[in-house]
Amino acid sequence: MDFGGDIGLWQRKIAEGLEGTSRRLAVFEALAINSGQAVLDLGCGGGHLVRDFALAVGDNGRAVGLDASTVQLESANALCSGLSAVELVEGDATNMPFDDGTFDSLASIQMFEYVPDVDDAIAEARRVLKSGGKAALVSVLWDHWRFHGAEPELNDRMHDIWRLHCPHQMLPMELPSKLKAFGFSGVGQKPIAFINGTMHGNAFALWAAKVVVAFAIDKGVEEKDATLWLDQLHKADSEGRFGFVSVPVLTTATAV
Repeated sequence: MDFGGDIGLWQRKIAEGLEGTSRRLAVFEALAINSGQAVLDLGCGGGHLVRDFALAVGDNGRAVGLDASTVQLESANALCSGLSAVELVEGDATNMPFDDGTFDSLASIQMFEYVPDVDDAIAEARRVLKSGGKAALVSVLWDHWRFHGAEPELNDRMHDIWRLHCPHQMLPMELPSKLKAFGFSGVGQKPIAFINGTMHGNAFALWAAKVVVAFAIDKGVEEKDATLWLDQLHKADSEGRFGFVSVPVLTTATAV
């Protein structure tokens, strides 16, 4: 997906919201960041997690954010202004411009599932981590990511189109074996599922629905149909029958 323009803005709204904050907290706690460490955020987006890392590692540490989107990195730069530990790098997760064993910890929130060759990305993650370094990866069980409240046939159609946005629909199911194959041990997993019962401005569901509409139109769904779906969700919300569910999974591992 292209995270520029409105989609990039909506993605940052998601990161700033309650659910985005809870995901960052889960990652932060899993890594147990210490002052002076070097930490990498893969797919840093608007910079919210790398900012948290920078505040934790302090001026003697290093908080690096890597992303393929220039627009997202510009937003991250603005958010992290004044933090000397922050370094923002435009790059590819399968060919990172870092030496072997550079980082004490590595995090990624919903990046690996978008990389076509996820094995190469995992191999690179292991390469840039020190032995004993920790990894904390959040990825989504997309089979269980769903809006409720729109007309069933249109709702199914929108979800079917949305599946095209991500090449690895159920990556959490594959990650344990992949991580072990590329030099990680002690793999653990924890669901960080959530439900939205409304579409208020601080709910994941509102901004995610806008992203789905834009993506569907780009993939050939008529604008009137895509916007009708969104209108139906808002109507369901006003009538108290709206729902949205997502099942992100936090996967943790240690570099051997």
